Amino acid sequence: MSDAIDLILPSASAFGSWTYGLLVLAALLEGFVLTGVLVPGTVIIIAAGMLAQRGVIDFATLVWCVALGSFAGHQVSYHLGHFAASPLQARHGFSASRYGGRAHNVLRQRGAAAMLQARLMGPVAGFVPFAGGAAGLRAGRFTAWNALGAMPYALLVPALGYGLGALIGPLTATAPRIAVFAAMVTAALIVLAVILRRLRVAYPTLRSVAVALVRAVQNLPHVRAFLARHPQVFARIQALVAARFGTDQFLGLTATVLGLLLIYVGFAYADSVFDFLGDQATVSADRRIANLLYAMRDDRLIAILGWITDLGGRHGLLPLLAGVTLALLALRRFDLLGGLWIAAVGNQLTVTLLKSFFARPRSDLGYFVETSGSFPSGHAAGAVAVWAMLFYLGWRLRLLPLNIAAPAAVLTAFAIGVSRVYLVEHYLSDVVNGYLVGALWLILGVAFCEWRRPMPRTGAGPMRKGLAAACFAVSAAAAVYAASTMSNPLNQIADRSTGVLDDPAALVDTDLPVMTELLSGAPRQPVNLIIVAPDIAAITQALAPGWQAAPRPSLSVLIAATFDDWTGRELPQPLVIPTFWDNRPSAMGYAKAGNPKDMRLHLRIWDSHLRTPSGDVIFAATITEEDPLDWAGAENAIVRQGPHVDQAISDVIAALSGAGLTGQRR
Repeated sequence: MSDAIDLILPSASAFGSWTYGLLVLAALLEGFVLTGVLVPGTVIIIAAGMLAQRGVIDFATLVWCVALGSFAGHQVSYHLGHFAASPLQARHGFSASRYGGRAHNVLRQRGAAAMLQARLMGPVAGFVPFAGGAAGLRAGRFTAWNALGAMPYALLVPALGYGLGALIGPLTATAPRIAVFAAMVTAALIVLAVILRRLRVAYPTLRSVAVALVRAVQNLPHVRAFLARHPQVFARIQALVAARFGTDQFLGLTATVLGLLLIYVGFAYADSVFDFLGDQATVSADRRIANLLYAMRDDRLIAILGWITDLGGRHGLLPLLAGVTLALLALRRFDLLGGLWIAAVGNQLTVTLLKSFFARPRSDLGYFVETSGSFPSGHAAGAVAVWAMLFYLGWRLRLLPLNIAAPAAVLTAFAIGVSRVYLVEHYLSDVVNGYLVGALWLILGVAFCEWRRPMPRTGAGPMRKGLAAACFAVSAAAAVYAASTMSNPLNQIADRSTGVLDDPAALVDTDLPVMTELLSGAPRQPVNLIIVAPDIAAITQALAPGWQAAPRPSLSVLIAATFDDWTGRELPQPLVIPTFWDNRPSAMGYAKAGNPKDMRLHLRIWDSHLRTPSGDVIFAATITEEDPLDWAGAENAIVRQGPHVDQAISDVIAALSGAGLTGQRR
């Protein structure tokens, strides 16, 4: 009975947790008129639907949380619109703005029933109930339609995330974890770009709303009486707001924004340090990613990312700094020159001190030889403090528009950080911490530039501009040449395949893990078979024709298989999605011939990096009965060995023995 009740009402234990509270807040803020364009509530709810598909949160409780938050946000917006109706109608700025005009149009066409459509109108969602309150819609009628419109939204958006989770789970299973990380960051950058565009378009509308609300508060009888008795209080408030948000001096809006950013980045930096020092899971995840990327290195990616990592180091940055310094001297832009060197020198000194203080050893899997400490990443810090500063200078000198300079700075810093992680020159937490260190000095450098920015004046003459351009061109060419020809020497990594084990059964007594894992690191299944063979080809030959070799599925194969699954058609065979053991994906997979459509027997093997005295390879292996695509759905469920698996292990051991190989139960 309790399960049935949970489908009707959210469970008290789940509703009281932080996760569900944050989901309520996200849905509320997206429906609130002043924050709807800033908070990507729909994106957050879609992500929550994906978590529900993975079994991390309860789907029914998620639906109720979204419905509650969305209803509350639109309800508050309606009452604020009703409260500010008179000042809003007197100014006429709201209905003339882009988002305000769209909100008025949908209300004029549909009345209170517009709440069924409002939640699907993106950034306009929060303005529709506000406009409804200002237009005088009856409260009871609005509330009824608001509640009616909340439920379809609360069902459809999480369901979309649930479906995406079912699709993305198998697709990401064969992707390197750094690729998953890159996809997440790319999605975050897209969301950020959309929010910034929304904010730029919505600024006139938000300004009208804010002014109308302030006027409405001033018109309250007790507020008017208080201001009449204390006129100096209102004057001081106005002066404070003007000082903090004025655009005619540095100590106005510019200093306010930079100060808030500095505080935020400072807290984020402290949090990253606490995670590194106090959370063993962070250190473990760093090593897991490093081992995985080492096992999946690709020569083509190494060539590209090796050049990028050198461009982000001293070989690339020092020539650029020299050339830009000469160019700024030629242009007499000492304000920009000071900001550049504050960011560059301050960042380098800070990184050097922090590396000495934390003294984190480098991974022995690094592609290049590095001798300094690992935490934080100097390349990542320099990518933000110096490279982003260079793009800022390009914008200030009117060489680049802002919509080009800002994305280019972010993408450059991201590429340099990814190169450091992929080449295992740094752990992931090193790069994140380096980004934050660089961001602190970037903010300080920009603050100096804005503080010392001269009043508008006649630009530099043609000769000075030509000299500056020549300096920059020569330095850029020197940076590219240095990054291409002055790489650090390669790291001589010890052969990980030289361990010798006299008895293959003793694999269980080594430090190697017993459990295999999913892409996320969740436990999947214990190793249940040990194989001794000269190589994988010998195993493939011994198991044929009863077991079909299954190469690692490509993205196109997985997309086709997912489509076949949705349409009820037979899935391709063999289809074995890799899992992880010892932080490495399975080297090879096999599918039992003649498997049924849904539950199939799959064999996965890993090279243990151990050898017998005769030189044969000792492989760890698992045999699993699973659905080819739905196996990753239960994040917290460890696969149990059933009767079909037990028989399959016996069959594999017999087949190996017949070919002169060895198979042992684990």
